[in-house]
Amino acid sequence: MTQPLIKLPRNRVRRNYLGGAGIDALHGEKACEDNDRPEEWVGSMVEASNPGMEPIAHEGLTEVETEEGIKFLRDVVNENKKYYLGKSIHRDGSWQLSFLLKILDSAMRLHVQAHPTTDFANRVMGKPYGKLECYYILGVRPGIDPYIRLGFQHAPTRDQWRDIIKTQDKERMDHCFEKIPVKPGEVWYIPGGMPHAIGEGITMLEIMEPSDLVVRCEFEREGIIVPEDGRFMGRGLEFCLDIFDYREYSREDIIEKCRISPEILEESESIKRMRLVDDKLTPCFL
Repeated sequence: MTQPLIKLPRNRVRRNYLGGAGIDALHGEKACEDNDRPEEWVGSMVEASNPGMEPIAHEGLTEVETEEGIKFLRDVVNENKKYYLGKSIHRDGSWQLSFLLKILDSAMRLHVQAHPTTDFANRVMGKPYGKLECYYILGVRPGIDPYIRLGFQHAPTRDQWRDIIKTQDKERMDHCFEKIPVKPGEVWYIPGGMPHAIGEGITMLEIMEPSDLVVRCEFEREGIIVPEDGRFMGRGLEFCLDIFDYREYSREDIIEKCRISPEILEESESIKRMRLVDDKLTPCFL
């Protein structure tokens, strides 16, 4: 069975931070509430990894209605690969979409974290994808000066970063970063290996490689504790220290390197069509 159009239901996913009211607002809900499901994974064929939380089978996968009942979108596509994917199938018949799209809304600054590069994930971890990310800033809550942390503005050495993480020295950790201002309509590129944290009060679209690999350096924020199993991908701190980009970037360096200038493809009185991320920046989403 094939369906040319498939309605994608809302697909909220648990994370280790609070948010989500901005997603409710996007959907026009009268009651907009923050909770532990601050992300909506759109058409997701990726399972969420939430170590230390009560397991939910197949969390993250989008379920859709079909004539045969409720199915995972992943299975619907898999049963009719040629129809849905055309030539985007490997010679052995396998396939995987090269991206995951989320709507994310932060009520608090997220815990400082980093993700492996594609090369590190392939070469060292034996994984098909790392977790390069790009953000499109949709909106900001009233009274907020929006920002992200991105890269080290005052870079520690590897040994110093190890000690900061082991001791959870928040003052020293905070000193490594300066606020990078963002605003609605901007597009940002977050390379693998670069430490980062989304500031409070931001609603965004986030496109990334289809993995949930994350190293969390900050174990507690506003009373929310990252479970021990959810900190180092099950590999230990020493292994994860190899993931980080320890170079020092000024705020100006980060803006030049990571703020993307969209390309206008078509513009009229009624529409503006833009290319936000292309293969000149990264081939990850092809």
